[in-house]
Amino acid sequence: MDEEGFRKSLEDDEGISSKKAITSRLSRARKAENILDMDLDTVVSSDFAMLEAMEMLQDYEDPFHNPMQNAVRKYYKFRNGKEFPKKRDCKI
Repeated sequence: MDEEGFRKSLEDDEGISSKKAITSRLSRARKAENILDMDLDTVVSSDFAMLEAMEMLQDYEDPFHNPMQNAVRKYYKFRNGKEFPKKRDCKI
């Protein structure tokens, strides 16, 4: 994961207003990498890999609160310049 680039992307995100929020997203992204046993650059390189990662992370999160998935989605946007679609909207 490109932590410095991701940090800069999060700092530029108007929806994130505190350093604590940035630190939290970085921490969640690192945790997701550990669970997936895969670098996030590999995860976000294809929509299929991204969808598989979202499914795998679901087993480690509260069904109503998905901070690791949200952090990985932010990383996807940082790397690909677009939002990853909701799982129900994926056509892979």
